[in-house]
Amino acid sequence: MPADEIVDPADAHSDQVRRFLLHVGVPVLGVMLVVAVIGGIGLHSYRSIRSGALALTHDLLVSQQNYIAQEVGEYLSPASAGTVIARDMLEHGAQAAIQKIFNSYGGSMLRHVPQIHSFYLADADGHFNLIERDPAGHGLETTYLTGEGAGSQFAHQFFDAKSQPLRTESNPAAGYDPRTRPWYTGAAQSGKLYWSAPYLIAQTGQMIITASISYQGADGRNAVFAVNLSMNELTSFLDSLQIGKSGHALIVDQDGHLLAGRHMADVAKQAGGDPAKMTIDPTTYPVLAQAFDVYRVQGYGPHTIRNRKRDFISIAAPLPATAQKWVLLLVAPESDFANFALVDGRQNLMFSLLIVALAALLGALLFRQGRRSERLSQDLERQRAVSGHESQALQAVASYPGLFDPTDDALVLTRGLADQSSARRASVWRIMHDGATLLCVDSYDSHHDAHTGGFELSRTELSAFFDAVAHGDAFSVADAAQDSRTANFFRLFMRSFGSRGLFLAPVLGATGPVGVITLEDAPRAALVSHFTTMIAGMVAARFSAQHYSAVAAAAPELTGEPPDEEARHAFGDGFLVPPGSVAASAGGPSGGVAQPVSDGLFPAVAVMVITFSDLVTSPHADPAQVIALVETLATQLQAVAHQCGLYSIKMLGHRLVCVAGCSHTPDPGAVERMANAALAMREASLSILAKADLDPVFRMGIDVGPVFGGMLGRDPAVFNLWGDAIGMAEMMAQGAPEIGTIQVTQDVYQVLRQRFLFRERGRFFVPQAGMTRTYVLAGRR
Repeated sequence: MPADEIVDPADAHSDQVRRFLLHVGVPVLGVMLVVAVIGGIGLHSYRSIRSGALALTHDLLVSQQNYIAQEVGEYLSPASAGTVIARDMLEHGAQAAIQKIFNSYGGSMLRHVPQIHSFYLADADGHFNLIERDPAGHGLETTYLTGEGAGSQFAHQFFDAKSQPLRTESNPAAGYDPRTRPWYTGAAQSGKLYWSAPYLIAQTGQMIITASISYQGADGRNAVFAVNLSMNELTSFLDSLQIGKSGHALIVDQDGHLLAGRHMADVAKQAGGDPAKMTIDPTTYPVLAQAFDVYRVQGYGPHTIRNRKRDFISIAAPLPATAQKWVLLLVAPESDFANFALVDGRQNLMFSLLIVALAALLGALLFRQGRRSERLSQDLERQRAVSGHESQALQAVASYPGLFDPTDDALVLTRGLADQSSARRASVWRIMHDGATLLCVDSYDSHHDAHTGGFELSRTELSAFFDAVAHGDAFSVADAAQDSRTANFFRLFMRSFGSRGLFLAPVLGATGPVGVITLEDAPRAALVSHFTTMIAGMVAARFSAQHYSAVAAAAPELTGEPPDEEARHAFGDGFLVPPGSVAASAGGPSGGVAQPVSDGLFPAVAVMVITFSDLVTSPHADPAQVIALVETLATQLQAVAHQCGLYSIKMLGHRLVCVAGCSHTPDPGAVERMANAALAMREASLSILAKADLDPVFRMGIDVGPVFGGMLGRDPAVFNLWGDAIGMAEMMAQGAPEIGTIQVTQDVYQVLRQRFLFRERGRFFVPQAGMTRTYVLAGRR
């Protein structure tokens, strides 16, 4: 070979890489450098501004926290300090003046301290006094407990704003005893200031917290003084705070119970008035709920949280003025305080994008010019590659030794079509001599590298498709399901495969179309249409050379008599318990002769399928032992069927099908009889297989539902059932989680759940039924 004809393929590759780097790499690299520099400067600026804004936000929230803590302390001080003062007054006062001291002190506090709701005074003998604001006016109301036990009464006396008596009332106390109340027992047991858990007064809708303290009077009797604070005023105070633009403040206890904050009325309504259920609901306080979770993990102090793609700053601080270890939660969006940083960053970003756009425009112009020349070069190379590939494929097909051999399948044809057109599936069809049948000679699945064939489609189903082929012109449709010519072909052949696009090329013979080539989901079908035409010509030549003798070969078999051994086995054999024989043997009208029910729909038939596998059906096992084992199983299962009153059981290969409740009116006991039979058959099978030293090699499934039934065939006629219940029962058996288990459908579970024990398996998708639950039958209750 002359030296000037020798070509080094590495040179072409290096030139291509060099051109790519020059035309594409240089512009892209320049733009990337500009973007990187501008982005780095903008990021540094944004981070600096943001860090300063966050420090300022933290200082503001700490200041707000100190202010709220001071206000809460002042809010609770009438209880924490007032109880001690009142205790000293009552402890050293004369016994005759105790009532006057209590009313004077309580009345003065109620007039001047709005957050106080009421005062209690009770002693060890069960005496009880209450002073509170008159709910119907501007004065005061005092209440005394008189009497004992069931006859006790509450005596109410009302005073106006000048402490002048207005009226008196009384009502039954219903056995009220103050000594059993938490505020009394807690103070008496602790001996110091006691804070009770918050509770809700249903009549007024107020959240109340009680501070109580015990003392010993001058007469030696122990007593407890208590002050009740309304949390509504504290909630109003927290609502009035402005924490940024949309910040929140809440007071909660260590267990997350809400004490004061926004939307308290909604929270109390959702909790049904029960303070124990008034927690931080994520639906009402999504951010605060997350902040409380962070506090429980990380403790007091500032934290940063993220919720719904937004950053929030939270502070958790203790409130030392109470004995309940309350926690103050402050949460505010970061944007409320650092929004100016975002605005400044956004402006910088706009200027940066403008510079990047100009740089990108210059790079794009250079890139476009280089790509145009590169594209032209690639198109030329692609055309040469396609031509070379087609030539190689055509050479491979033409050189196939059995191309025109009628007995050879010539699978190279469909493989070549799929390879050249990039089709998911390529098929060759032949129009049979009657002109009404389309036979698939070969179909090649390129994804699974598999050949199939033998499908038959008739003109009655594909009249429009046959008419389109008869025109003799190739055509392509993007969606075969939407084209009237190919809709039925899609439904019968393509839908199960999952393809949509179709390219059709008729195979023309001497008298017209003798077949058709179909390419499914072939993006390059139009580019290789000439190659498809050449393959169609080869297929036509093969068809003309093929002579089928299937009818002649099958004539002796069609005209001959079946073998004696086959003739002795009737179509109806296989029933271990013939249909209806159990009912007949139980004393039916036929006197012990099975009388199948009439044909039609049976609305509620219980079906059980038992599948056997492994050693029981293995061809490598000893036939005599297998037959003996199966005979023992069949005999035992027959006995169970008779005992449980099943309608029929039949052996179908390695499956056993049992039926109960085969009647035109629903049999309410059919499902229970089938469940009892399933448990008995499982125990019998386990026992027999254990004696044979075999593992349990069966699974069981049960369903109940409507089925069709009737006598099929003649001489003999066989009673047969079909319907969804039979298919679902077999699916339950095949999908049972473990060998030897009984899997049932949701319909069976609904009927038997009161009388049998089940274990839920889970939810599964069932074709034509959707999502359903299945259960494993464990035994009777």
